[in-house]
Amino acid sequence: MSRGMEVRVGITVVLGLTVLILGILGLSNYAQVRRMRIWHVRFPQTGGLGSGDEVQVNGMRKGAVRRMALVGDGVVIDLGLSREVQLTRDSRVAIRNHGMMGEKVIAVDLRTGGEPYSTRDTIPGEFEPGMSEVLGSVGMAVNDIRSLATQLDTLSRSMGRGGLGTTLENFRRTSEELRLAVEENRAQLHATLQNFAATSKTARELTSEREGQIRRTLDHFAAAAENLDRLSSRLDSLRTSLQSVAAKVDRGQGSLGRMVNDDKLYTDLAASVKSLRALIDDVRANPQKYFRFSVF
Repeated sequence: MSRGMEVRVGITVVLGLTVLILGILGLSNYAQVRRMRIWHVRFPQTGGLGSGDEVQVNGMRKGAVRRMALVGDGVVIDLGLSREVQLTRDSRVAIRNHGMMGEKVIAVDLRTGGEPYSTRDTIPGEFEPGMSEVLGSVGMAVNDIRSLATQLDTLSRSMGRGGLGTTLENFRRTSEELRLAVEENRAQLHATLQNFAATSKTARELTSEREGQIRRTLDHFAAAAENLDRLSSRLDSLRTSLQSVAAKVDRGQGSLGRMVNDDKLYTDLAASVKSLRALIDDVRANPQKYFRFSVF
């Protein structure tokens, strides 16, 4: 066999092995994908998490990160999890440190209780700060402490030039003046407290002696209030009746309503009164016309 033939055979064997390995890997990935479900979880940040990082369910590896996308002010991560895992609303999904070097994993604290999620839902996730985040916060705190120390040093220097001494002296004078004022008015304060005690004692004795009268007075007030309530109810009833009568008169119902609303009746009544008045005047003027007197 020539050397060229050997090279071609070797290349063919290598290509065949490569195709075989790639096929096995592809079939393995396809079978793995078939055994998994994709869940969408939203995190505020990833902290260095990458595609392919593992997903642990209660400490056991059950999947991996499939895809990451920046959505709004957060990150939506697609998790490939074994089909036996069903996420519920009582479950907790968090990005957590794993190892001493700050490696990140997605930890699922699975809880079977609660309403189950659908694979179309976007599940809220949490980001747990690790050692690097804590050290960064410590560095910011150190800067704040350094700034505070600088301000305190500046304040102490300004007070050392007379400000602090003046403040303490003013405070001492104020306290001394307050003490003198209390001593000068101690007698008046004592008398005021005694008067207040005597007044409260007198008020207590008066209420104790006249407790029966006070109770009867309160009972009378309660009875008067009850009577006022009944009177108010009766007045409301009378007001309702008057409104009903006024409405009937206005509509011309009843004798009074017909008299008030019938113009002809009013005209006839006025004519009758006028005729009666004329008759009375005629009787007064000519009584012999209506009355006859005979002696025999």
